[in-house]
Amino acid sequence: SIFGGVASFTSTNPEPAFSPSKNSNEVLVSVKSAAINPVDYKLPKFVVGSIFGLDFSGIVEEVGKDVTDFKVGDKVFGVAKGALADKAVSDATRICKKTDDLTFLEAAALPVAYVTGLQGLKVGKVTEGSSVLIIGASGGCGLAAIHLSKAMGATRIVAICSGKNSQLVKDTGATEVVDYTQESDLKKFFAENEGKIQCVYDAATGSGKGEAYTKESMPLLVKDSGEYVQLNGSAGVWIKGAMLNKLPKHQHLILTDMNKAALEEVAMLLKKIDAKPHMNVLPFTEEGVKEGFDLLKSRRAKGKVVYDMS
Repeated sequence: SIFGGVASFTSTNPEPAFSPSKNSNEVLVSVKSAAINPVDYKLPKFVVGSIFGLDFSGIVEEVGKDVTDFKVGDKVFGVAKGALADKAVSDATRICKKTDDLTFLEAAALPVAYVTGLQGLKVGKVTEGSSVLIIGASGGCGLAAIHLSKAMGATRIVAICSGKNSQLVKDTGATEVVDYTQESDLKKFFAENEGKIQCVYDAATGSGKGEAYTKESMPLLVKDSGEYVQLNGSAGVWIKGAMLNKLPKHQHLILTDMNKAALEEVAMLLKKIDAKPHMNVLPFTEEGVKEGFDLLKSRRAKGKVVYDMS
């Protein structure tokens, strides 16, 4: 498992306590794969808990007395606090059964990035024939949004990312790529596309290196119906968006609502377009843990950082 505010590996941490009566709506899972997200190192320890990790896949070992959807032996994926461990306890409403077309590694890569993407693109009213702009397109959340936009019927999917990742995002489903390192190309894109984008899905603004695309993005929206969806932002955006619900019209901060139906829909949409998440697979060892968190913090990970726990 992983301990503390800084990632460190230990093999001596006790397994989580589980009682079918006390954990009546939960399941105990033997974790086969787990993935990490920026929240694992950005949020304070009292929020995420002493063991890192949310995304996981695994096999149910015990069920709470009120759980009816799952039984011992079921292969599942979803989220659990402290998922980066051999065993984890999860709320039974925040997992779903894994289908055979997904490996444990692939399933563990889905929950946070893909459910956030699904819910964000729905807020963005993405449907058949939509135009979508995805900013920060080569990271885990950006690639998830490309897959889902394609599956939801978008016909114009524009990816903003570094030029060196252009082939990756095209292979994932982007129809156009804008290289943010070429300032003139970026300015030209924003100038030429006012009023043409149904949904701007911004996975870059507020992510730690001074990125700020909100002001330039709002004029791109289709008049009256376009939506700007952001995954992060300044303290002011969090206060207005998460606490006061007072962001400007057509601007949205997405707070993920993890649930069984959303996980099932994500798996169905990926199957529809025969797509798999892009992964950086690492062993669950001291060295692997350090490498994974270093890669995540570098903000240069292409796709998801996933651990093989089997």
